[in-house]
Amino acid sequence: MTPETGDPRARSLAQARSLLAPLAVYLGVAALTTWPLVLHPRALLGAPSGPGDPFLNLWILGWGMQSVLGDPGSLLTGGVFNANIFHPAAGTLAYSDHLLLQSVILSPLYALTGDVVLCYNVLLVTSLVASALAMHVFIRDAIGTESGAYLAGLAWGFGSFRFAHLIHLQLQSLYFLPLAFLCLHRLAAGRRRREAVALGVVAGLQALSSVYWGVIGGLALVVAGVTLAVSTGRWRAILGRLAAAGVVSVILVAPVALVYWRVAQAEGFGRNLFEASRNAAYASSYLQVPSGNLVYGRTDILRLRDDASPLSGPPRTGPERELFPGFILMSLAVCGVWLGRRGDARATVASMVALAGLGFVLSLGPDGVRPLYAALHRFVFGFQAIRAPARFSVLVMFGLCTLAAIGWRELTRSAHTARGIAISRAGLAVLMACAIAEWAHVPLVLAAAPPLHTDVGVWLSQAPETGAVAVLPLDVDIASTPAMVQSLEHRRRIVNGYSGQRPSFYGPLVEALNTFPSSEALLALRESGVRFVVTPAPVAPPDEAGSSPVVERARFAGGTTIYEMRWTAESEASLTETAAVAPPPPGPIPFPIGEVATYTVQWGGGGVNLSAGSVSIAVEEPAYRLVVVAETAPWVAQFFEARDRFTTQADSMLLPEQHERVQQEGSRHVERAFVYDRAAGVVRSGRSVADAKGVGAVVLPMAPAARDAISALFYARTLPLRQGDRYRIPVNEAGRNVVVDVSVDGREQIRVQGADVDAVRLTPRLARRVEAREQPRATLWLSTDARRVPLAIEIDAGFGHLRIELENYRPSP
Repeated sequence: MTPETGDPRARSLAQARSLLAPLAVYLGVAALTTWPLVLHPRALLGAPSGPGDPFLNLWILGWGMQSVLGDPGSLLTGGVFNANIFHPAAGTLAYSDHLLLQSVILSPLYALTGDVVLCYNVLLVTSLVASALAMHVFIRDAIGTESGAYLAGLAWGFGSFRFAHLIHLQLQSLYFLPLAFLCLHRLAAGRRRREAVALGVVAGLQALSSVYWGVIGGLALVVAGVTLAVSTGRWRAILGRLAAAGVVSVILVAPVALVYWRVAQAEGFGRNLFEASRNAAYASSYLQVPSGNLVYGRTDILRLRDDASPLSGPPRTGPERELFPGFILMSLAVCGVWLGRRGDARATVASMVALAGLGFVLSLGPDGVRPLYAALHRFVFGFQAIRAPARFSVLVMFGLCTLAAIGWRELTRSAHTARGIAISRAGLAVLMACAIAEWAHVPLVLAAAPPLHTDVGVWLSQAPETGAVAVLPLDVDIASTPAMVQSLEHRRRIVNGYSGQRPSFYGPLVEALNTFPSSEALLALRESGVRFVVTPAPVAPPDEAGSSPVVERARFAGGTTIYEMRWTAESEASLTETAAVAPPPPGPIPFPIGEVATYTVQWGGGGVNLSAGSVSIAVEEPAYRLVVVAETAPWVAQFFEARDRFTTQADSMLLPEQHERVQQEGSRHVERAFVYDRAAGVVRSGRSVADAKGVGAVVLPMAPAARDAISALFYARTLPLRQGDRYRIPVNEAGRNVVVDVSVDGREQIRVQGADVDAVRLTPRLARRVEAREQPRATLWLSTDARRVPLAIEIDAGFGHLRIELENYRPSP
């Protein structure tokens, strides 16, 4: 009795043994390509840099493993997604890939070692090996070539994409995709229902391992499955099983997908077509390699230098555009198409050509086949989350690997026949060696692992007082990630955060808290419920009268200091005594209820001037309900489609009481409301007015006389506006406090809709503490009559020149 014909258990054991050799090979290659990580798995991090995405994924993995071990029920209830960053936001683990599947698998190792860096590195190396081994199994089973399986396994597990994205741990989880195609291959060849169930489970696991690969892999399976159905003529049976597999996958993924959907709806997350085009591939990207490529990268043969990038538009370099699959692999794939198109691999060839074609077109983003990309972006769930369409290139690589294995199989067969005299075994060996040489990568440098224990982390973990933490200075980018890793030690909620998305209140809150210990910062700390503030150096001592809530609790070597916020009636009262910009009261209201003004929007840049959309401004009941509606022109909608409505309810002094915004930007829908509480000196925000007034509202400080941008425009129309006048107008826009300096430049004639009209020229400018970048320049012209109608606005910024010009004015119905 042989293993092939006897006991299934013996057959399974024989198959497992057959994987030992490729497993050993891929382990060795993984060790070499990440060297010297295997020697220092606790001192180094498997990435060329630390702060940024590597630290983000380190925190995600640590948070998941701690949740699995400390509160396993949170995985079932969804509580695990209420991670500790971006306090006071909820559901923040869903701002990026969650890595929960990987966390469950690695939690025993974390329980034994308590070392999240070690777990990260094990996951990285395991992902490389598992991906290569999964492709090996697929090729051996579906194509029937052991040597071709090594070829495809090495290309898939250790190609350019892997090392271009070495900082993106979540993108290394490509081990389920070959297994999903193995199930699809068996589903197309067999009649058993369990093949459909297996495909659904594996596809679901792929989606759980990475949101990107869930969306991309799902589209790949649909396209390949339909192509197999058509090419074999068994479309009804195959598509029926594919649908059944889809149901299984949806059931498996639905609980997590629902969390992501709710968070996206609450925060208005999603990428528009313009954002997607910024991270798309070029056709030339398939001839670029990472710097660690030994043959083409170290020699700069297939490397674009930074100075080769265009001055404007998306860059042509960077990890999203280093997609070179290898000349040998591409040549073998062409052989596979030619030699396999009429044989037993005909259906597989057809499906892989379709798959590679889909991947190539979609990797070009909206600038590839725009109608196709736009349709998928609008109608496919999860597609809006794709920031970098270039990652569709993995489908190109998958198709090439499979086609190359078919070509390798056919060439190997020819080498053993009279027709294949010219193709010797030695020649095949040289071909294999050249292919491997093209993929050879070694990282230039590996980052040092962050400390898992710090003085701040230990103190916060032992402090008996509960409460959130703000580690200053706050940052809206990667500088927040060390504080995130540090939070794994104390497990407290932190204001700091970095992820694929961020809550709408985060920018204004960062600006306020970075002025600590100013009154604005103290008010933001009180309203946000932050207990401790960590500063890199001591700040000014609390006032001697004892009215400050800032109490120093600990100071460490180097000056790092921890302060506790202790609020008393006296310290809270002191917040209302601070000076603020006091604009003059409004003059007589010059606009009637029912006023409607419509405007055309012209965009100029690069020597062109085009219609970009329209804007309308209206005054409605109850007085004063101020409404602005904006819509992009059809040609702009190809890049950025918007139908937005902004509504401010103001009082008789034109101070806003509440502001609502409904933004429909392609498939992205955002609803946000702001309620202005002048008595408390705060603005409260939520998804609706009711939410903003509820206990779960995000609360931010507000200047006493602050207006939002809409009411500020109407307020400016009430002022005398004499030449040489200057006004300082406090504005709170979506929680961000700024002061707008408005200078009255005098009267001049401008052209509006082809006619010369008299106008008062105003120049508004934002007054900031620090200018991080050059501000947009704006000019506003109002009519010289008593109504002070806005006639035109011009804005000059990095994106070009905008002119918003009055088209029609109606004073009342």
